[in-house]
Amino acid sequence: MHPHHAHEHAHAGLTGSLIADHETILTALDRLELRLSEMKRRGAVDVETFNKFLIFARSFIDKCHHGKEERCLFPCLERRGIPREGGPIGVMLYEHELGRKLVWELDELLRSYSEGKATPETIFSKCEEYIQLLRQHIAKENNVLFPAGESAAGREDVREVTECYEVIEGKEVGHEVHGELERLAKEL
Repeated sequence: MHPHHAHEHAHAGLTGSLIADHETILTALDRLELRLSEMKRRGAVDVETFNKFLIFARSFIDKCHHGKEERCLFPCLERRGIPREGGPIGVMLYEHELGRKLVWELDELLRSYSEGKATPETIFSKCEEYIQLLRQHIAKENNVLFPAGESAAGREDVREVTECYEVIEGKEVGHEVHGELERLAKEL
């Protein structure tokens, strides 16, 4: 079975694919929080865990998931009258940028830590900030933006947006890589 058929049932409607992504992201965050608790108890940073998470954050959360939202879903929602400026799409885009900034800062802190210039606490704190942002962001999308999008979209929108998701998942990220990233989320 082709890896992308594994979630065929979850691809219903305009946002089914994104909700499935959210589940994968939340699994990764749960795993990361467990690791963080262990690290705090030991007072030491497990750099390998953070590096794996950064790969997941850049490739799955940002390139794949945010790519699908920014290039496929949000333009469709704007065409259907959901505003970007001063509206929910603008807030989501701002939070995507904030997430990218936090990932960059976490990466910089890990480099500093390996050179003896950053404390474990600063890394834990930055990581917790990112986790909190993502959890709140996902809740807003699942509970507010996605239901609004589902009501506003027509059948043709669903077809176009789903094809757009497929291009990002299949051609740009690659179904194999997408599957590997989903596995990584469970193995953090």
